[in-house]
Amino acid sequence: MLQRFFVSLLLMTFSFSWAQDREEIVSSVSSVTTLTLNQEQAAVGIDSLAVKKEEPAKKKKFIEQVLKEEVIDTVVNIDMYQIFQDGSKTVFVDTTLTIQKEYKTNFLRKDYFELLPFVNMGHAFNRLGYDFTEGSLQPQMGARSKHFSFFEVEDIKYYRVPTPLTELFFRTTMEQGQMSDALITVNTSPQFNFAVAYRGMRSQGKYVNQRSNSEAFRVSFTYQTENERYKAKAHYVSQNLGNQENGGITAEGITLFESGDPDFIERSVLDVRLKRAENTLKGKRSFLAHHFALVQPNESDESSWTVGHQIMDETKSYIYTDSSVSGYFGTRVYNTSINDRVRWKILTNRFETKLINPLLGELTAALDYSTIDYFFEVPEDTPEESLPLALETNQGFLNADYVFNWRGFDLTAHFNKTILGDRLSDEISVLGKISLKNEMFFEGKLSFINKSPNLNFIRYRSNYASYNWHNENLENEKITNLSATLSHPKWGSVSGWLQRLENFTYYNQLFAEVDPLAEAPPLFESQLLTEVVQSNDPITYLKLRYQSHYTLGKFALTNTAQYQKVMNDNSPDNISDAQAINVPEWNLRSTISFSSDAFQKALFFQTGITGHYFTRYYADQYNPLLGDFIRQDRHTIGEYPRIDLFVNAKIKQTRIYFKYEHINSSFTGYDFYTAVGYPYRDRIIRFGVVWNFFQ
Repeated sequence: MLQRFFVSLLLMTFSFSWAQDREEIVSSVSSVTTLTLNQEQAAVGIDSLAVKKEEPAKKKKFIEQVLKEEVIDTVVNIDMYQIFQDGSKTVFVDTTLTIQKEYKTNFLRKDYFELLPFVNMGHAFNRLGYDFTEGSLQPQMGARSKHFSFFEVEDIKYYRVPTPLTELFFRTTMEQGQMSDALITVNTSPQFNFAVAYRGMRSQGKYVNQRSNSEAFRVSFTYQTENERYKAKAHYVSQNLGNQENGGITAEGITLFESGDPDFIERSVLDVRLKRAENTLKGKRSFLAHHFALVQPNESDESSWTVGHQIMDETKSYIYTDSSVSGYFGTRVYNTSINDRVRWKILTNRFETKLINPLLGELTAALDYSTIDYFFEVPEDTPEESLPLALETNQGFLNADYVFNWRGFDLTAHFNKTILGDRLSDEISVLGKISLKNEMFFEGKLSFINKSPNLNFIRYRSNYASYNWHNENLENEKITNLSATLSHPKWGSVSGWLQRLENFTYYNQLFAEVDPLAEAPPLFESQLLTEVVQSNDPITYLKLRYQSHYTLGKFALTNTAQYQKVMNDNSPDNISDAQAINVPEWNLRSTISFSSDAFQKALFFQTGITGHYFTRYYADQYNPLLGDFIRQDRHTIGEYPRIDLFVNAKIKQTRIYFKYEHINSSFTGYDFYTAVGYPYRDRIIRFGVVWNFFQ
């Protein structure tokens, strides 16, 4: 209710402010300004919005300086609708219809080539590949499988628009429910922009106790003075990601599922391990970054000097509940319903200064200081001699960044060193980019990372006896990364990653020794026990990827092929079943599409077929209690094709998506899984819409 109140309040504020600005604009323009979309340009991937004025007007400012003092016929290009994020280049609103857009019409609104989604939307994703350089240097909380759809700082978008912009996203879900994502952003003046967005999703799922629901409320704003000496950006996010957890289908359910018996095509009749379990990840974050220019560039000298400050206050809570008497996770410490709760809170302050010289480049120096509180809530009658509930830590960082550009060569260097605190973290990286002959482009990166394992590896508390540990002696994880990409607009791109991991920390599945002659099933079929393991031997991870997009008339072929190999130093020539990192050797995706205009270019459409395939491997097992994946080496998944048919269309700024997912599920064998005990989704028809309004 509180979120809805703020949304309504902000929308009313927007309406009032925009009405005032619009009255002034209209008073200075003798006729109404209109926006039209150039369909011919949109069909080839270029959008433009034409602002057409029929009569001269008096002097007046327009939002984002689209109409300036003496208003003349003006074209508002799509690149005036700017979007920028932390750590990313500024982009513009893109209303084109491409294969890359087709790959992003999902719950995450991202291309998840390296992710294997669970059967229900809004649930976890198993991994088909890794990049171990991702993530923060600061110790994070657990429940990492819950973070795929979590809005981190770098995921928040800021805007600068000449006219108000609204985007509506809709997508059907599994059974009851739907997903929607709405955004409205406006520049109330050339200096101030704010944006309000809300994403909500509910999906019942096909199996027992599988409902997903999530909501994320976001507010962001940017401000700059007229002389651009002072600039600021800020956001507030409130998120709630919840899932019913069924633990996967039972051993008997697996047999019935794989049989293909028509009586069990209705998946709700299959028995599951957990019938009343749920987990939830909640988060709230306030963020502000602002800087002041002590020296501004001018006509004679483009050098500048700025000082800045950044503050972030964020709290996350992870909750696991189960009112049943299930012993899936072992015995209980207290004879009560399961209600495990953990809270992670961080407060970060950053002070920085930046020097920019056209000849020497850009140098940024900063000091960061963070305090982290990691706390477990347990019943009041918990014995005092039990494991400590709280883990507090602090870190002070010295940061330095250097950017240099010269004749098509870009160099970026980053240095991060812990100078204060009890958990040391360091990072050094160098990134080089260069444009070669014949439109070829090369990018290479070398990085060294030293950071603490996530806090859930160090300490965990639960009402389940087996899920209590205190591992203060864990060593820091060390990552050495060498990566490179060579690309050509016609022939595609080749990328490679070579990563060496030391002290890699992970969850391992425990199995009890049982009598093979006993009538009862093995214990691992009825219980899921977990331990924290830190690898003693360095691990080498190799990943190679080729991407291409070929066109022949109105037809196109888009391919992505990825090869991976994991090697332990004690067995460099083979992939051991006991290795800590499990990935398929091959991961493939190919799309054949046809695109064309129709109805005198009033409609642009594309249709095609996409095939996915990955080789068999020991996929990680999902643990709903931890909200994370754990390593296992007894069951494999993979070697099944996933074929999707799609028909997409664009009418002006509206994009419509139809997809028939996994159409081959009924005739290529019921051996498709996301994780052990978790079948992949059956064939299903999905529908989605993305609609942009340029006012």
